Order: sequence, then C-alpha cells, then structure tokens
Amino acid sequence: MHQHWTSSELAEMAGEFHQLGYLVIEQALSAEELARFNSAVDRHWHDFPVNWISLSDSFCEGTNILPHTSDFDEVIELPKTLSVLRAILGENMTFEEFAIMLRNPTGYLNEVKGWHRDLIREFDRRHEIDAVSVMYYLSDVSPTDHCFAVIPESHNRLLDLNPTDVPLDAGVDCIGPAGTAVIFHARCIHNGRLKQNSTQRRTLQAYYSNRLDQRTNEWTQIPARLYEKQDPALPPHFYSKWNVTNILEGVGKRPADIDPAAPLSEVIKEVQRRAKLRM
Repeated sequence: MHQHWTSSELAEMAGEFHQLGYLVIEQALSAEELARFNSAVDRHWHDFPVNWISLSDSFCEGTNILPHTSDFDEVIELPKTLSVLRAILGENMTFEEFAIMLRNPTGYLNEVKGWHRDLIREFDRRHEIDAVSVMYYLSDVSPTDHCFAVIPESHNRLLDLNPTDVPLDAGVDCIGPAGTAVIFHARCIHNGRLKQNSTQRRTLQAYYSNRLDQRTNEWTQIPARLYEKQDPALPPHFYSKWNVTNILEGVGKRPADIDPAAPLSEVIKEVQRRAKLRM
C-alpha cells in the first residue's frame, strides 16, 4: 500500500468509483511533475510530429509515445493513482495503452465523437467493455475550458442507456486545476465538452485492465525497458501484454480491409470514422 492513502480511504474511493463509474483525484501531480511533463509534451510534439494525429478541428492526439521516450513512464506507474487502481482492479491489473491529448481553442463546438463509450462503439456490445482509464490534467480546466464530461452510473445501473439518447447538455463536467486526475470506467458514457472561450487543454491518458486474453489497443507499443522491468512495487503482471496480438474488436484495432502500408494516422482516422457510423 502506498503512503498516500490508508486502506479505508482506498476502499472508499474504490466504492465511489464502482458506484459512479468515475473518480476525481485532486493534486495527483505536483507542480514539479506538471512542469516536467508539459516540457516532455512540447519536446515530443517537436521531435516526433509524425506520431501526432489531428482528429478534428480542435483535437490532436499523440500516439505510440513509449518507444520514443521514457519521459512518461512514471505517469503510467504513478504510485498515488496506481494504489487506487489496484483497489479497483486488483493485483491482476495490466497496463494497456497511453496517449497525449490536446484540445485546442476552436469556434467549432460540434464534437467529432459526441457521447460515447470507449473501446467499442456498438451499443449491443457494451457489456464487453472492461477497462479503466486515468486522465491527468496538465493544464487548468476551469468552467470555461474544454472539459471531460461523464454520465454517472452509465457503466452499471444505466448500462442500457444509449449514448445517442443522451442530451448534449447532460452529465457532469469534471473541472479542476492542473494536476487533477480523473479515473473512469471505459464503459461509462462520456465526451469532451467543448467551450467557446477555452484555452488549450492538455491531458495524459493511460488505460488499464485485468483481462487476461485480449488487449484493448494495438497503437501503443510497450518497449523492452518496461516489459523487462523487475520492480516489486508494481503489480506482478503490469506489462504482461507487451506481445499480445489478440486485439479487442473495436476502435483500437486495425481493420483487416485497410491497406497494411497505410500510415497509422490515416488508420486511426478511418477507425474513428467507422466507429461513429456504428453508433
């Protein structure tokens, strides 16, 4: 157990997560960590532009980050949130994927995704979604900034709620200063709510699961420095999916009919386009 939380605090947070489908943790990152990770984002944007994908007028995503830099390893393993994840997922938890996400100021407020569940867009397959995401705010998210919005309990009690039936103004806006972390179940309906006068919103996002057979995503390569790591502070199977080729049929998998030589950026755009059509 990490010193940040007592066992009763961890049980309370896990209980809140299981009930609501999400959990907000304040001051998950220190000022020093924020400065370091923001510099790392700038560095990666400059050094590896080919790994950045523009998914809409406002939304840019940095993909397959880990083979190029170790700057974000500690985010994936951050003890303060990892202890909460262990309370939620148990000791069989595994790391799945990592990305950097930028939401830039825009006058076009029609979100490319809208309300959705992660990993699988088909409504009749919602029961298959079994992963947990952690989103770290690298910038302040005020009431006037683009924000993560969520429909509480839509991972369990409201599991039969169809994202297409959710009003645009529904849900809870997860606002908070830089350093805030939001943990949410990938089955929980959510979106990126865009605001007219927003500054740039920066987030780091990692996914975890405890599924033993499939991986959620094939865009994130796990390098040898991670899967060969022997660290007793980590769950025993933390990087065990580094060589799993059985990918969940969803938005993290390259469709069989797409040219194998197509760049990753074009593949992901096409996957997202098809996913929206299936909603």
